[in-house]
Amino acid sequence: MSPDDYDRLYAESHDRPAFSNGDEGYGWMAANCDRCIHDKPARQGNDAQGCPLVLLTLMGRTPAQFVDGPRDENGLYGIADQYVCTEFRGEDDPDPEPRPLPTPPGQGELLPREPFEGHRMLTPLTPADHATAAPGGEAL
Repeated sequence: MSPDDYDRLYAESHDRPAFSNGDEGYGWMAANCDRCIHDKPARQGNDAQGCPLVLLTLMGRTPAQFVDGPRDENGLYGIADQYVCTEFRGEDDPDPEPRPLPTPPGQGELLPREPFEGHRMLTPLTPADHATAAPGGEAL
């Protein structure tokens, strides 16, 4: 991922703010972006070479690379865990490039994996989306 990817990233992002306010956004970025190799140039004073995902969030959009993080039983989350960035690569990682899991030896493939690999953003279901059925089959 490079700053040159901004147009593509903008097109696949969601038109809604990633964070509800600046404190939430900067808190998440301090816990994640401040350790990521993609935003290291910006931390060294070269903002133009920084992570384009940070720019998207500052523009009021949610990148497709931000997947919802863990929630407790009440749906609450910590600011640092609100999202998991699929592009995150730690500065101290010996090999920061993502590597897909290799196909196990002897495993057949019906379809090539490449077109199906990518970013997915799950959305929560609402009761209006799906009718819930009782064990006897009647709707609740």
